[in-house]
Amino acid sequence: MIKSVSYLITVIAMLAAISGCGGSSSSSSAPSDPAPQALTVEGTASAPSGMVAALRDDTFTRIVLNALIEPAAAAITGLQPVEGATVELIRVDNNGDQVGDVLAETVTSISGDYDLTLPQGVDLAGNLIVRITGNGAELRAQVVDQAVDINPVSEFVLRKFIEQGADLEQLVVTEVVTLSGKVDTFDLTAGNDLSEMLAKLDQEVGEFVEQQVAIINDQPGDAGDIAGDYRSSAFGLGLHDSDNDGFGTFANVLWLTDFTFADGGDGTVAITLESEESASSNFSGASVDTASLFYEAEIEDGESFTGTLTESGILSIEGAFEEEVDGDFAFRYPAVIYNLQKANNKGLFFLLSQEAGVRYGTIDTNGDQEPDALNPDDRRGDEVFRALEIFARSPSAMQDSDLNGDFGRVFIETYLESGVIEVQTATNELTFNGDGTFDYGDASGHLLALQGNGTFYQTTTETGFTGEPIEITEDGDIVSAGTDDGQPSPADGFINDTFDFMSFAESDNDENFSADFSKTLMVKLPSSAPDVTGKNYRFMQLSVALDGVGNGTGDIELLNSQFNSFISMTSNTAGTLDGEITEIEKAGLGGNVGIENDAVNTSLSADIAANGATTLTITDQTGSTVIEGFFNQDASVGVFTMRRVPDGGDPSELGLVILVEVADGATSPQ
Repeated sequence: MIKSVSYLITVIAMLAAISGCGGSSSSSSAPSDPAPQALTVEGTASAPSGMVAALRDDTFTRIVLNALIEPAAAAITGLQPVEGATVELIRVDNNGDQVGDVLAETVTSISGDYDLTLPQGVDLAGNLIVRITGNGAELRAQVVDQAVDINPVSEFVLRKFIEQGADLEQLVVTEVVTLSGKVDTFDLTAGNDLSEMLAKLDQEVGEFVEQQVAIINDQPGDAGDIAGDYRSSAFGLGLHDSDNDGFGTFANVLWLTDFTFADGGDGTVAITLESEESASSNFSGASVDTASLFYEAEIEDGESFTGTLTESGILSIEGAFEEEVDGDFAFRYPAVIYNLQKANNKGLFFLLSQEAGVRYGTIDTNGDQEPDALNPDDRRGDEVFRALEIFARSPSAMQDSDLNGDFGRVFIETYLESGVIEVQTATNELTFNGDGTFDYGDASGHLLALQGNGTFYQTTTETGFTGEPIEITEDGDIVSAGTDDGQPSPADGFINDTFDFMSFAESDNDENFSADFSKTLMVKLPSSAPDVTGKNYRFMQLSVALDGVGNGTGDIELLNSQFNSFISMTSNTAGTLDGEITEIEKAGLGGNVGIENDAVNTSLSADIAANGATTLTITDQTGSTVIEGFFNQDASVGVFTMRRVPDGGDPSELGLVILVEVADGATSPQ
């Protein structure tokens, strides 16, 4: 042992002498003006355990020097520091490929730490990269700060910028730093190798990162164009579990909200939520057969916050990390991005929100026998929420004559009662006569139910009627539509300020015995077939799949498209769907929540009628997806129902789809 220590000391002394050679020389020349101070970048390199050996460079000298340094803890659970790795500073192009020679390099210590001085004239930028490589493995990080950690998160964020066609050199470095920091706050555990870790990151935070990248990769918009009073309505669905306890929930929610959008300058939108009414239900139990229903309605006060508008019409609102304590339960909600897509040339926005939370037990921290804090060691379950929300600018002096012409209608409804979950969709056409009345055309649709003895499916029909009244206030609030026993039938809905889009959201409850929630969307139809050739649409889908196997069990799924999902029309009869679908699934009402993301890149066929009535069909190896509905007058917005039809079977999934034409220059991911 004594010999080993003295040998180390001798080697270290020799290395010090070597490194000091020539260091004492001096010059008698007059001092010159000091050169600009070069920036020094420092950080820590860490990787999944199975990748560390491939990345490090264990020369004898580095082993000796690092032997006396204490290893540091990795930020993500399960990561290990990469010691003795060569850190290279390079430039890359927008595909992530190296451009030119290595600009500088250094080596990490046993704790994975490094520091590197940038060459003169080189500054922080999104295309300036530090990387470590070995045996085909690679981890990279963008040099957008003087503190730059190299790990799977930095590699993941860089890949997302590349996938979405970002101009890396032009990225605002502070925004990239902020994004990486937000990803670091998620509770993540590393896998054994990089591919596993990147897949986990994509599942857990991929959508969050992609939505932020879409904003960072865009130019500021003119918030003055969207200023005004808005109404919104949302149709939401949720699945909850109780971590292996055999108890779960199918949740519904509707809300109606009044907003004001104001120009905050430089693409910033000052948003005031004036008031909100909501209705929600939890259908909970071990199985559909034995589930009980809880329903409540609320009115909430307003609040103010800000959003960011981009040139391509995305209004982005950020929801921060939240932690709540409510009696015996506490909840953690990770940060979320709400990206509203604006319809071209309209004060009309669409949002498909994606939220999730983790439920915990609570503890008493102050000795008063009342729980007051979240207990991180008592995880109770997961809660996943999805909602389709519409925001429409309100008119100021509407008259009956403003509402006229033909409209296409799509409808979705859920019905809950002990022993059954039902989902129903329908489409039809209406004519508004300009005198406060409307004619309601025959409707056809589909009903899917999960019952104790399995899944039930049937088609539905509804006979039309004429001359029914509709009452709408000057500011676009729909008070009633049609009659019930000769009296005006109450309605919760609104029309936009160009009188060509309508939205309804309604719920009903029978003493907590049953509840139903419905959403109706209508667009004004064109007088001749719209031309969609060359148009690119953001694809928004929210649907429910039910697959019953009897005995009160059966799979329940919520499905939604991710933000960067697009339908691109190559003609009026053909196009492609390119994106990703998230599936939130439970094996029975009491099962645990599982989440999968499925990439989709497939062709579709289109049949567009003269009045904008449209059917889009996607066929694959296991069946077809049929999307039926209507394009509006300029084909900038389409509203549709959808159903998934397995080969040789009845539809197993029903939902809504909205297509929003993206502004010129916006493209789908690479």
